[in-house]
Amino acid sequence: MGHVMRARWGFTLIETLLVVLVVTILASIVIPKLMGAAKEAKEANLRSTLQQFRSSIALFRSHTGGCPVQLADLMAPGNAPPVNGIDDSGAALALNAGDYQGPYMTPSLPTIPINAVTGGNAEGTDWLYSTTPPNVGQVRAAVGIATDGSNYSTW
Repeated sequence: MGHVMRARWGFTLIETLLVVLVVTILASIVIPKLMGAAKEAKEANLRSTLQQFRSSIALFRSHTGGCPVQLADLMAPGNAPPVNGIDDSGAALALNAGDYQGPYMTPSLPTIPINAVTGGNAEGTDWLYSTTPPNVGQVRAAVGIATDGSNYSTW
């Protein structure tokens, strides 16, 4: 007697379990890398914004002879320059309106750029700006730990 071959439609339980196992292994490798990529992108944006702040402060200082009193002074339009700045000792410094060639940074909403990591833009909370010696005119990011283990405030 001959055997009749029946058509096989579908997968066995073993085949299905192997596929699920392979997909799970691949997902466990890929998903953590994707999750870290979002934070790394935010940190790259943060580094870029810090560099823009520092360049703008240096240009402000070059034109006016002092540092801005607050970060928002960097966004002041040319027709409404800040009246005062600060010198290297942290003392008030009257600015000559003719020396101001701002805005030194393009204003974002509402005023200063958003810190990509914290999502805010408050000076003193999201941005740390020093008006006291010996760090007059230095801007740093708010406190937090980066993916490389460094503290944002040291950037």
